[in-house]
Amino acid sequence: MGCRVSGGAYGGANPDVTPCSKCATLRGMVRIAILILLSTLTACTRPDLEARVRALEVEADHETVARLAHGYAHGIDEMNEVLLRRTFTENAVAEYKGANFPMDLRLEGIDAILEWLRSSVGDRDGAVPWHFMSTHLVDIDGDEATLRTFQHNRHMSGVGLYTIQARRTKDGWRIVKLHLDERILDPKLLERLHSESTGPDPVRRK
Repeated sequence: MGCRVSGGAYGGANPDVTPCSKCATLRGMVRIAILILLSTLTACTRPDLEARVRALEVEADHETVARLAHGYAHGIDEMNEVLLRRTFTENAVAEYKGANFPMDLRLEGIDAILEWLRSSVGDRDGAVPWHFMSTHLVDIDGDEATLRTFQHNRHMSGVGLYTIQARRTKDGWRIVKLHLDERILDPKLLERLHSESTGPDPVRRK
């Protein structure tokens, strides 16, 4: 006949009857086995769990760095200085070069970048959007990142490649250096740009 347990939880009729020594030993062994199993599972899954968490962190960094290009495009097309200041570091550098037309510009510091953009994008009312950024390729090395992204400037019939150096700061990822190599596809615009005198006008058409 089976052992009856105190309180009748397992069908015993007498609530004062205590478990037999064999049942107590068996329960103890089961508890130990469960603890060993849980310890083994924890030891096996912790590295895997940590790897998964790290992979998610890396993916989040890639997405955040890619979004810098989005913030930049919206910032220059809408002349949103608040957004641009959240996108660049204070001492950021921006370089714009024409692959087949006269543009060679280097701007140092966010104030210089914004000043040039104000003079360059002030006539864009009703023309937004100008820039389309896509095909992002992000490489991250610790707190430094490189973003390469194609762009299409629809008003200038221009295409280009942005190479962006980003850094993780106390305020999040920010652009520390932006470099554009751009090519004009419209033959008439290209001819006009070459025919114009050198000076601010060719580069102001960014």
